[in-house]
Amino acid sequence: SGLASTPESLLAVLMLSLFLFESCVGMYFPTIGTLRSKYFPDSHRSVVMNLFGIPLNALVVTVFLNIERLGVQGALGLSTTALAVATGCAFKLKGLVNGGDAKNKCESK
Repeated sequence: SGLASTPESLLAVLMLSLFLFESCVGMYFPTIGTLRSKYFPDSHRSVVMNLFGIPLNALVVTVFLNIERLGVQGALGLSTTALAVATGCAFKLKGLVNGGDAKNKCESK
């Protein structure tokens, strides 16, 4: 008597999850493209994006090479840790940008 106790209800939950995921991805990529064009000049964009890809690829290769030792929980734990570090860096960057904006506004008055 769970949420997905029949094949039809399981299919409905899976379809709803798929639509939710596709909606998030559909909003993510245009938003990131807009932000990239706003903050990275065309002449530097490819270099910056390739440099950001190096740590990501290193993390993926490291996890794949050690997946037997890490297991699923270890791999997901490492992913969670990486996302937490990225979130912390994003908040720090936002604070630096907003702090710089406030400083520039005070100087222009």
